[in-house]
Amino acid sequence: MKYLWLACLMAGALLCGTPAAAQETPAQREARHHFDLAAIRAAANFRSAASIDARLQKDGQVLHPQLTALRMRIEAALSEARFEMDQHDYPEAEDALTRADALLDRFARQIGGY
Repeated sequence: MKYLWLACLMAGALLCGTPAAAQETPAQREARHHFDLAAIRAAANFRSAASIDARLQKDGQVLHPQLTALRMRIEAALSEARFEMDQHDYPEAEDALTRADALLDRFARQIGGY
């Protein structure tokens, strides 16, 4: 399944909500919330792009390669954010999430998503 990695990332984020969550700092909580929102938005936009791609393939066309590259950059930014959160480097995680948000904005505009 194409979205398996994203589901794993989200599951990892949800595990952060276990008993240790009671000791979360505001920075940790904000980074985790920001990550969850970005991951959900990415999954929705990737699903929309997959639907568009399926329709295009019926007509013998494909999505522009720039969209594929942009998707890979979004995935990399989310992976970096998850890594930084695992390392408890929340300012760096927020930087990666800000990059992911900007890339998601571009991706959404190009596919007509949100």
